[in-house]
Amino acid sequence: MNRFSDLMSSVQRVFRQVTETGFVFLGFVVLVYLLLGEHSGDFVISVIANISVLVNVITPQVLGAVGLGLALIVLTKNRSE
Repeated sequence: MNRFSDLMSSVQRVFRQVTETGFVFLGFVVLVYLLLGEHSGDFVISVIANISVLVNVITPQVLGAVGLGLALIVLTKNRSE
């Protein structure tokens, strides 16, 4: 069981590092767009377009549902401890 726990913590660490690297890359792409504007290239413009679509999809109802879900997770986690 200890070996499985060590494996899961290693997998979790790898996923966290990949996620952090992705966010840094996304921040870099946004920075390039802010500096160069429309002349930043097709890839950067497509990433910015996808981010704007994602922001438009997130409505107050979605934010409320996510907040409620997180509150329920925290509530059940605190109750089980």
